[in-house]
Amino acid sequence: MRVDLHGLPLSEAKIKSQVSVAEAWSNSHSSIELIHGYHLGNVIKDYIQDEDGLRSDIGSIYPEVSVLKLKDKGLGATMISFRRD
Repeated sequence: MRVDLHGLPLSEAKIKSQVSVAEAWSNSHSSIELIHGYHLGNVIKDYIQDEDGLRSDIGSIYPEVSVLKLKDKGLGATMISFRRD
C-alpha cells in the first residue's frame, strides 16, 4: 500500500498518514509506504520519522496498532512495517 503525502499541508498529511496506517493495519497489510517528497523541505518526513510524531500519534489514537518499524527508503519515502503479536 502506497500513500502520497507530498505537497499536502502538514495538518492534512498528519491526518492522512494516521488514517492510512490504521487502515493498512486493519486490512492486514504487512507494511505501508508513505511518500513525503524530498525537494521542498522535511516537515512531513520529520513528522513521520520522529519518535514524537506519527508513532506517538498512532499509539494515542489507535492503541490496537502494534509497534511501527520505520525505514527511510530515500528519495522521499518511508516504509512502515507492522509487528504483529
